[in-house]
Amino acid sequence: MNKPSPQRQYRWKICALLFFACTINYVDRQVLGIVAPAVQLKYSISESEYGIIVGVFQGAYAFGLLLSSFFLDKVGSRMGLGVAVIF
Repeated sequence: MNKPSPQRQYRWKICALLFFACTINYVDRQVLGIVAPAVQLKYSISESEYGIIVGVFQGAYAFGLLLSSFFLDKVGSRMGLGVAVIF
């Protein structure tokens, strides 16, 4: 049986790391919807107040993406993803 080349194995490791980075990013954004009932109950927050919280979060998220794009332009995608994962 032929053993895959080291370059091919390395490629799949990179794909797995990118998959997990994207998965963590997606889960982070979905947490607000999952914890909404508990947060509303604990802090007595109405639906409209919770909507404001989510809107502010999404605005901050969009602003962060705007800032991170300048950072990625300066350092490159490889270094930028490494810094983002470590951060």
